[in-house]
Amino acid sequence: MSSAESHQEQLSQSDPSPSPNSCSSFELLDMDAGSLYEPVSPYWFYCKIIDSKETWIPFNSEDSQQLEEAYGSGKDCNGRVVPTDGGRYDVHLGERMRYAVYWDELASEVRRCTWFYKGDKDNKYVPYSESFSQVLEETYMLAVTLDEWKKKLESPNREIIILHNPKLMVHYQPVAGSDEWGSTPTEQGRPRTVKRGVENISVDIHCGEPLQIDHLVFVVHGIGPACDLRFRSIVQCEICSE
Repeated sequence: MSSAESHQEQLSQSDPSPSPNSCSSFELLDMDAGSLYEPVSPYWFYCKIIDSKETWIPFNSEDSQQLEEAYGSGKDCNGRVVPTDGGRYDVHLGERMRYAVYWDELASEVRRCTWFYKGDKDNKYVPYSESFSQVLEETYMLAVTLDEWKKKLESPNREIIILHNPKLMVHYQPVAGSDEWGSTPTEQGRPRTVKRGVENISVDIHCGEPLQIDHLVFVVHGIGPACDLRFRSIVQCEICSE
């Protein structure tokens, strides 16, 4: 064998052709980036008017799970009723409304929540609407998958949300007195905090209670509609004691 043939054989052995099952470095990077994204876990809340202010309260864990299972069952939500709070309230899933079963009470809005915001003066986090939360989640998924952050969105009421990174997401309210030309809102003032997923906000979530009733107690209320020093009704006091 000549020296030229020997050199050619060494080159062919040291530079094998790629296997059809091998992945390029770019493909591996794409797989690693895509694997970082995990879908958000929804949690169900209802809205109550407390001291003339809307307050979003989480369902207990058992009720939220039942609502999510009914929502994801693939069946039509219209006309679907899910009992909650031990059977004291019914949630009409298609309407996204919660109704008291045994007494007169204003119906409460129900929401399947994934994204939340809170200002400095707010006591609790407020969930975004389901439709806008979907927009936020899709933008977040692209940011994580492509590793491209500082995403800016504008809400239906012209408020600005910026996703700087997974740990820093902010919400700016529109500045009062914008010009008549309808200029886009700017990031001014102190922003609200934006959080993704109920596990990332501070909220008390109870375990729940069974629908099966073991004991029935009749309460004879003989002191009028006011039940305590705050002049709340017996229904309000019963709910607050849960």
